[in-house]
Amino acid sequence: MRPVARYWGRKPIEAVRRFIQDTDSVIVDPFGGSGAIISEALGMGKRGIYVDLNPYAWLIAHVQIAGAPTKEFAKASGEVIERAMRLESDVKGMDLPGDWLFYGDGKPFLKRRNFDRVSQFFPRENLRRLRALLMAIDYTNTSSNTKLALYLSFANALYPSSFMNRRGAGSWGVPSYWVPQVSSPMDAYEAFRRATRRMLVFLRRIRTYSVCYSLDCDAEARLILGDANGINYDPEWTLITDPPFTDEVQYMELSFFYWVWLRISELPNIMRELLGRDVEYSFERELVINPRRGVQTVQYLDRLGEFLSRTANLRRRILIFHEESEKRLNRVRELVRRFWGSYREYVILIDTQRNIGPRGGIKYFVFEALS
Repeated sequence: MRPVARYWGRKPIEAVRRFIQDTDSVIVDPFGGSGAIISEALGMGKRGIYVDLNPYAWLIAHVQIAGAPTKEFAKASGEVIERAMRLESDVKGMDLPGDWLFYGDGKPFLKRRNFDRVSQFFPRENLRRLRALLMAIDYTNTSSNTKLALYLSFANALYPSSFMNRRGAGSWGVPSYWVPQVSSPMDAYEAFRRATRRMLVFLRRIRTYSVCYSLDCDAEARLILGDANGINYDPEWTLITDPPFTDEVQYMELSFFYWVWLRISELPNIMRELLGRDVEYSFERELVINPRRGVQTVQYLDRLGEFLSRTANLRRRILIFHEESEKRLNRVRELVRRFWGSYREYVILIDTQRNIGPRGGIKYFVFEALS
């Protein structure tokens, strides 16, 4: 099944299925991303613990796992568009607050290309209509699950209504803030209509699960917005995770395109009520290599080593890793051996994922602790 939203992490689900055992009870993925690993574990009858510090990724995972009532969503999505059309004339000020593609020290995002602000990626008419849509969702009186699905549908409408949209292309193909020579932004209302139609199809097809938002609650899925190095791991859990890879995308940077919109809505307040605390958007805690933020390979490996140390007492531990540099891969092997002891290594080649540009299949290295 197609995912509920576009996200850059390529999850090797084929690898996940083969490593879940009958004796596993609770599967934890501390770098949960869009929730693919935990969704797979839930589908196999396990309980799941999802952890990620990216609130946009958390939103995707929540909708994918908890779903929303389909009739309620269908009714609410139609009402949102009608209300937005009435509100459009009241929208004042087009630019998004704090949407500069720069870090706090003034350095530009590593993935910044064509423009300096998120606002610049949209035609002025779409900026006004998107603001109206967001206001209309805020005013909608419905359940929290339906609201979250509406906000995610809104996020799904952002790329097609921007100058990044390429005619005949259905995804954000280049992992940067890049505008093609020939762009084709869709009308924002039409983009939202299409997004809600796709969402409704998704909601009708998925199996949903009970969710809660702390480690000490008891539901089929615990959805934690937090740092992988900031939680306490139970020795009875089974760890299956694929951390951000050293040669991959800047997840927080690219998610900023969505979050800069969503944070001006009522979504952070809804999340605060669910989670019991304020929502943070923290570049500083992200496990990633980014020289413009002063995070080099050594800092990345230090944090990865801290994670391996914190999880060394779990009953089963499986780390799925994609790395094209043999030198870096050897350093990961050293860390696994140091903190997890003996391990078994597998190589899995997945060549069925969508190819973008010259990239073909992906080789994953799987480290399974033996002690």
